[in-house]
Amino acid sequence: MYYSAKEIVEIAVRIEENGYAFYIAAAEMIREPNDIKNLFLDLAEQETMHTATFQKIFDKFEPEDYDQGEEDFSAYVQNLADKHIFGKPEAGANLAKTLRTPKDALNFAYQFENDSVAFYKALYEKTKSDSKKVIKQIIAEEEAHAARIKRFL
Repeated sequence: MYYSAKEIVEIAVRIEENGYAFYIAAAEMIREPNDIKNLFLDLAEQETMHTATFQKIFDKFEPEDYDQGEEDFSAYVQNLADKHIFGKPEAGANLAKTLRTPKDALNFAYQFENDSVAFYKALYEKTKSDSKKVIKQIIAEEEAHAARIKRFL
């Protein structure tokens, strides 16, 4: 399957929306207020901001802003999206239903953030527009999220 650049941006929006759903559900799983619950709530809020950012990129999308010439790249992005924990619709909410402990949630969150970094780095490499600096900023934020989560593991 070939992903157009526009579809890749749509995947990025979906990943962030799924991240939000997951983090809210993970926070709700924790009854008493604590640092892990606060972490999940904060990460959910940041996923919302990322969704809005990618939605802006999507709204002003121009095909020439992305290098679509390589089928290998499309296959690579497809592989990243398929392997990403939240690459499929409703994946965040569905995964949250399987959580048994906050530790489970932290492990999935850590994997999610690292998968996101890999996905966004691939998107960054093929971006030719001003969106490149926005994607770079999101990569840095996702890396910071992973580092925050790792402190709890």
